[in-house]
Amino acid sequence: METVVTDMDGTLLAKGGAVIQPLNKEVLLDWQKQGKKLVLATGRLDLAIMPFIHELGITMPVISCNGALVRDFGKNEILMKSDISYDLLGQVIELVRGFGVDYHVYTTERIVGPTVTGKIAGFVEANKTLPENEQVPLTVTADVVGEIERSGEFALKVLVLSDDPDKRVAVREALAELPLSVMASGTTLIDIMNVGIDKSHGLAYLDEAGWLDLETTIAFGDNENDIGMIELAKMGVAMENSIPETLAIADYVAGHHDIGGLGQFLLDFEK
Repeated sequence: METVVTDMDGTLLAKGGAVIQPLNKEVLLDWQKQGKKLVLATGRLDLAIMPFIHELGITMPVISCNGALVRDFGKNEILMKSDISYDLLGQVIELVRGFGVDYHVYTTERIVGPTVTGKIAGFVEANKTLPENEQVPLTVTADVVGEIERSGEFALKVLVLSDDPDKRVAVREALAELPLSVMASGTTLIDIMNVGIDKSHGLAYLDEAGWLDLETTIAFGDNENDIGMIELAKMGVAMENSIPETLAIADYVAGHHDIGGLGQFLLDFEK
């Protein structure tokens, strides 16, 4: 195998999602030293994971927003994007607001939301100590759609955050009427992209563009938003902590993300 494609939360990162699990970091740095490829595939916006990109010395393009964006940071170039039209974005925001749940919009340039809550609150705090080139670009405004449309930016994903499982179910049911791809990226999170978009979309693009070969690719993940890429890669690996649906479709199961299951799997595989 020549390429590792890995999810971040629940896979690459330790519990809490703030640091790379040490064994995973050690193994993946060595993987790249051998001349092999490492691709991050995340539901997060790529501009919000710059510390991890730098820490791992990533040179391959990054798949972010669950496959709605592929960006080459070496050339600072967007290679592929699937942006939600402003009209559709407006429909989504109006629907979501009706349920009284928190939401953010990820664009090619920043994260935009109506209040300093949820992920935005965490990024505001993190930005206080991060160097300028790793700070997350944020905008808080009551007019989220208008702000994005006036700037001419491209909206890639709407993130809905709710601790209420009944509200999450209701939001998903309501969104089913619209041409969207809707999936969970965490226990309390709903990710909303254009119809047909998931991480496998970004992975297929990198294969078609010659960045990697799916026949020599291992994909690691744990949640609903990882299922497509785990099925698409030659070898699909679910973490021990994965949801049942992800475990059911994987070729192999790696150890828990908190103990470096990804790194240990690669060590055992290389023997």
